[in-house]
Amino acid sequence: MISVKDLKLAYGKRVLFEEVNLISQKGNGIVVIVATAAGKAIFLKIWGEEVEPNKGTVEITPGERMAVLKQNQFEFDQETVLNTVMMGHAKL
Repeated sequence: MISVKDLKLAYGKRVLFEEVNLISQKGNGIVVIVATAAGKAIFLKIWGEEVEPNKGTVEITPGERMAVLKQNQFEFDQETVLNTVMMGHAKL
């Protein structure tokens, strides 16, 4: 399970998002749909622990994992889809 509680991220006076809450139960997926340049990539970087939020927490149930690939559409052109997905989680 992934749990996001009261997440907030702001740069100075510019608030990208605040009071974000969600729970994903086992077997469910999560889809993030927002306008371009609204903070999707930063939101995922918080999940991947690359960026620290101003407020709130992200929790992943022990034993579960989350895999993240960097946002670069051409970086993996020479790899198969399976290899690319596997790269998203170093332990795999």
